[in-house]
Amino acid sequence: MNPDARKALSLLRQNLRQASIATLGGFRPPPDARTSYFGAGVCLPSEGLPIWKGKPMFPLLQIRVSELPFVPEQIRGLALLVLFHNDDEHPFDQAHGEGWLIREYHAADLAHLVPLPSANARYAPKPFPVAWHLVSDDAPGWEDGWNIVDLDAVNKDEAATDAFFDNFSRYANTKVGGYPKEIQHGVGIHDFVFQVGSEEKSRWMWGDNGIGYFYKSTEGTWSWRCQFY
Repeated sequence: MNPDARKALSLLRQNLRQASIATLGGFRPPPDARTSYFGAGVCLPSEGLPIWKGKPMFPLLQIRVSELPFVPEQIRGLALLVLFHNDDEHPFDQAHGEGWLIREYHAADLAHLVPLPSANARYAPKPFPVAWHLVSDDAPGWEDGWNIVDLDAVNKDEAATDAFFDNFSRYANTKVGGYPKEIQHGVGIHDFVFQVGSEEKSRWMWGDNGIGYFYKSTEGTWSWRCQFY
């Protein structure tokens, strides 16, 4: 491996990120519904399920922020958030509220939250409580990696290229923080907050084993992207 490629990989390793990785189920569901959950969630009594095109959306992922071992800056002021998805289609390229929605709750809201009613949705995932564990070695993919390090020397060195793909960890399942796990091409790392993987246990899939990526701008606007095989 040439020295420039080795230096680039060393610099990449210095820019690995922490992430909270989700594990679905495998333990008794807690009695408090205000916990992290895949396929279930809570709301204020006045809210109920969000409606899109005349149909209720269903909760896809609920995140209790205090349970995360790593918390991205964009959600550090929140106590809980719930991601909703519609029952008809993946709303590719749609703005927040158009077929998908994230509700945010602060600490003062927690005492008032109640379990969401059933959406009776065809594609709602099977609900599982979520446990989180910390990783500190999440690496960007090939295209997004160029935003961190100049990989030109790595690209020209076969051993370095192999090391880029074989010697770094990239997590494709549901996680908060870290880098988005690219599938087809660069996803974009700016403002990235969390991703929802295709979770076989919960019977949830984005296209062909894809991933949904969720971003929050400094102005507080949520957006999303998706890639699949």
